[in-house]
Amino acid sequence: MRFIIKEQPYEKLISAGQYRYEIENKPTGAVESWRVTAVTDGYQFLRVDLDAREAKSGHSYLYHAVLNPEEQVERLKFRFWGEGLEIVGDVVLDEEAVTVTRKVNGTDYDQVLDLPKNYRFWFPSVAGLHFAGWRGNDPKTAVTLNSQIGGPDTLAAQVVTFDYHMLITDYMEMEIAGQLRKYVPHKLAWNDQIRIILRSYDETRWPLGMVRMEKDYVEGLTAVATQYIKYLSSRRGQNDLSTL
Repeated sequence: MRFIIKEQPYEKLISAGQYRYEIENKPTGAVESWRVTAVTDGYQFLRVDLDAREAKSGHSYLYHAVLNPEEQVERLKFRFWGEGLEIVGDVVLDEEAVTVTRKVNGTDYDQVLDLPKNYRFWFPSVAGLHFAGWRGNDPKTAVTLNSQIGGPDTLAAQVVTFDYHMLITDYMEMEIAGQLRKYVPHKLAWNDQIRIILRSYDETRWPLGMVRMEKDYVEGLTAVATQYIKYLSSRRGQNDLSTL
């Protein structure tokens, strides 16, 4: 797994996992790896490596998110390579504004977006979709990164109106690394985009997979968790790395 900022000795591993991207149940060659670590004062780091170098697109994305004690993204650094582009980005989220700086093939682009309180934010990866469900249930305004690749607008911030809700009230099950996991599917829709997020049926609600819906509700690209691990504290106060 590649990092923008390498893990430091003082960080404690909380959870980690990996997704395999597929089309019609066949691997595309793209793999997304992620790790969450605890730092100080309730803050966490989320690192994501979405590696599609072996896929048709050949794209690469790296994300480094700073999560506040409420487990919401407070800052996001990202890198992208592909389509003849190299992008270095930085997103700072305040209560009612988002500031984005990007360097696209050496050219600087800046954005400052004014937003209502309790707006939501997610970024284009399965792990990044996790945050679409945070910040309460009322807001319908969100900021995300433009995932239409090509030209200087690639990964620019965009304000969207969205809909997000559970598809069923009970849980379903799927097999990950030989074990059955419980999950609840949620639908996230914005602009012409629809994602079905398969949220874990536990206190983390972490995505166990994703389905990208195409026109006429045909399943397109999917992502399936091939690994999901959590770092648990034993009764003796020692830490064990346990697969859930």
